[in-house]
Amino acid sequence: MDKEQIKKELIDKSNNILTKYSEPDVVEDISIMNMAAKTVFLGSLKVYSNEIVPNIMRDLEKELKGYGELVIRDQRVTPCCAPSYIHISFNVTIPN
Repeated sequence: MDKEQIKKELIDKSNNILTKYSEPDVVEDISIMNMAAKTVFLGSLKVYSNEIVPNIMRDLEKELKGYGELVIRDQRVTPCCAPSYIHISFNVTIPN
């Protein structure tokens, strides 16, 4: 398993989905957790338009589920001095 290649593909696919829906955020990095029996890739996206969150989550699932076990979560974030957004996080677990 080429972890750096998988990381690059996950970043590219995440950014393609954001671009598809004209979202201004860019995924710059994805964290990699190495464990004895598995490797977990952790990523997140900021989405400012509530209406497209279900579509983005559906597209993420479609694009990323082929890598391994996929978990996607979303949470509303309301900062004090910036526009609110939905934080979508995902992790992909691949057995070693």
